[in-house]
Formats: sequence, structure tokens, C-alpha cells
Amino acid sequence: MKLSSKIIGFGLLVLLGLILAFAPVDRSSHPQVDSKALLAELQQRNYYISPEDLAHKIIDKEPGFVVVDVRSKEDYDQYHIPGSIHIPLSALLSSEELKDLARDNAIILTSNGNSMAAQAWLLLRQNGVDDVYILSGGMNHWVQVFSHPQPPGGAYTDDELFRYEFRKAAGSVMMGKAFVQEEQKQKVKIRKPVIRKRHKKTKKLDEGC
Repeated sequence: MKLSSKIIGFGLLVLLGLILAFAPVDRSSHPQVDSKALLAELQQRNYYISPEDLAHKIIDKEPGFVVVDVRSKEDYDQYHIPGSIHIPLSALLSSEELKDLARDNAIILTSNGNSMAAQAWLLLRQNGVDDVYILSGGMNHWVQVFSHPQPPGGAYTDDELFRYEFRKAAGSVMMGKAFVQEEQKQKVKIRKPVIRKRHKKTKKLDEGC
């Protein structure tokens, strides 16, 4: 008995449907990540990078990293790290630009402090981005370090002195000369000269004899 092409085609469709129905479903393209394990990693601070280390990378023009600023656009426009790109936290997972950059670069996240950058770190790690770090202290610490470097006090080490000298030298590059000059102007309080009124000398009257 010969089977018609229609019957054969119908049978193949039924067979294909059965295979698809019982095949294991790939529910996620990324492996499930234990949130508690990620939080433990975050608390160990192994994924934090210091302002000095990041500044060295920028000055030396090291390849293979990109700084992603997750703050608001207003904060980013006011000041941002040289060469950084702006992707707000709310748009992080939907950003095609970030997906492209994350393929070949380490991602260094920054916010005003550590909290938003830490949230961004957790989001990216949970979605399969492993090579991601946080700028320690965020932009608040960055500005303090490079615009108001504090000299080491007491019995300081060579490393502390070197760090202080590096902060001073890198300040104009990391913050911009205009920013540093403006900060310095604000420190200097110009006292207005006090103008004292001169009293006119009165002529002595001739009292006579």
C-alpha cells in the first residue's frame, strides 16, 4: 500500500510536534545565579576598583574597559569621568550599547555613592555579565580625591606619599583644569578693603585777645 505525499507530510508534522512537546525547554539563555552568593561576593569587595587604579587606566589609555555611569542625566551632564558613557540604571538591561561593550570590555560602574552601582552590578551579574566592577566610593569620593587631595599626616609611608602626589598630579586631568581652578577660587576668601571716612579738619577760629 502506497502512502500519499499528503499523508506522509501530515505524519512528519505530527512527529515533529511530539518531539517539540517533549523536548527540554531552554527557559533562560543565562544560567541561574544564586542571589545570596552574589551578595556575599559583593560584601567581600573584590569587585571594587579604587579611584587611583581607574585614573591610572585612563591616563595610561589601557584597552579593554569602559566606565558606565548609571546616575541621572542631570548628574552626568554636570560632571562625569573622562571617557565614561551614560546608561541610567533603569535602562541598563535593555541597552544594546552595553551588550556590545560587555563582549570585549570589563565594565566599571559608577554612581554618586556605592548603592546604585551595586544594584547595577547585581543586575548585570544575574544576567550573565561576569567582568563587571564598581568604582569604590562613587563620584562623591572621586571628586573629593582629585579636587581636594589630603596630605598624609603623622608617620606616613612611601605608598601614602606617592598616592597623595599622584592625586595632586592627576587632578587637573580627572576633574578638568576649569573645575580645579574654580574650587581653588572658592577656597580663597577675598576680603574687601575697609574704607574709612576721613574727617575734615576744622579751621580754628581766631578767638582774639
